[in-house]
Amino acid sequence: MGSFISFIPTPFEDIDTFFKLAPISHIDVVYDLGSGDGRLLFAALEKGAGRIVGVELDPALTREARKTAREKGVEDSAKFLEADVMDVNLTDATVVLCYLFPSASEALKPKFELELKPGTRIVMESFPIEGWKPVQTEMRGYKTFYLYVMPPGIIEHDGQEAARA
Repeated sequence: MGSFISFIPTPFEDIDTFFKLAPISHIDVVYDLGSGDGRLLFAALEKGAGRIVGVELDPALTREARKTAREKGVEDSAKFLEADVMDVNLTDATVVLCYLFPSASEALKPKFELELKPGTRIVMESFPIEGWKPVQTEMRGYKTFYLYVMPPGIIEHDGQEAARA
């Protein structure tokens, strides 16, 4: 599927916003789609995540994240995949973090609906998932963060939430 966004690292001061929307515990398996240098995932481990999985197309960024995992001594609970997000199985995820272009979230909707279990939380930075109703939003400066819980609420064309069949 290719690159959905150039590497734009999440500023350290924005990281806590992800976990304010989706608090983390030891039972969580946290995925970051477009994980870059892994900073969001390392923060998830610090907040108590059981396991982290980063998915990144850029081999240099994947190597950097793996090196950081070794240096931090968290290799057993951290996996960084050099892969296209469309080729990675997400069925064990309990939390999915994303900062991707709107075209990416549109492409990922069917994958999320197929692979993510009920109750899985998705936090999107800056770009909402078109047609899905967020459970909660959080403003930070000029950015909006969106929390979705599977299965998502669906927004009808008139702006009202539709019942899921």
